[in-house]
Amino acid sequence: MTTLTLLLFLLLTLSSPLFFEPADAGNRLISSACQNTPIPEICKQCVESDNRSSKANTVGIANIIIDCLISDSSYLASNMSILVSNPEYSTAKPAYEHCSLHCSDAKKALNSAAIGLNNGVYNFAELSLRESAIDQSACGYEFMSSKNMTYVPENVEFGLKVFDMLSEAAYIIIGKL
Repeated sequence: MTTLTLLLFLLLTLSSPLFFEPADAGNRLISSACQNTPIPEICKQCVESDNRSSKANTVGIANIIIDCLISDSSYLASNMSILVSNPEYSTAKPAYEHCSLHCSDAKKALNSAAIGLNNGVYNFAELSLRESAIDQSACGYEFMSSKNMTYVPENVEFGLKVFDMLSEAAYIIIGKL
């Protein structure tokens, strides 16, 4: 009887989630999903910053990246609102206003991409993601084409670059679904 008890104890211990460390499995999936993107470290940083990441499958990882993109777009829109209200940059006001609108459009498209992912309509998710990237790129174009542009904060330039890189990461991951 003690042998049977010992055997049951070993089986329960070895099959315990603590023994297999599911977080390692989640980290391997995150690394695998992000490794083929242009910026694997930023991709992994985005995904790992979300508390859902340890239990996320590939669709979940794509959703987390979309959430990072939505946050980035909100951050950029907020910066544009601050710049619009600053009289020092009044000559660039139209570019900031247009950029803020493009950020809002990008967020709408990203929300559609998340809905597509959650419903298993991956082609729709890809198209919506592409639409958000176009909207966000239009924001960057506003700065390049503005004749009176005098100031583009570094954090805005960085935010636009991160958006582009994470968009490409999400597009690659969704493309493999």
